Amino acid sequence: MNSVNASTGFSPFQLRMGRSPRIIPPLVPNSLTADISASSEGGAAKAIIDQIERDVAEAKDNLFMAKVSQASAANVHREKDDFFDIGDKVMLSTLHRRREYKNKGDKRVAK
Repeated sequence: MNSVNASTGFSPFQLRMGRSPRIIPPLVPNSLTADISASSEGGAAKAIIDQIERDVAEAKDNLFMAKVSQASAANVHREKDDFFDIGDKVMLSTLHRRREYKNKGDKRVAK
């Protein structure tokens, strides 16, 4: 459920809460309480918000890089577009065209 997403590089929990969930409680709880008690509540809250903002910005960068990578991989097998000038005659499928266009003599599909 909280596995790391391949595109973002973060778990949903980490992006929402700003930290990875702890599976095993820390073995040395005194170091955690000392860190928390050393900073004020406002400073700790600001640090958490800053961490979440950095994680979200990094996730956006990772999504952009994944998008670029996927686009370049998809474009490898695509052909270049054909360019047509005004007045060029091309063959079109008239399966879904109106009947009056089919009966014109110059083979142009235009009004």
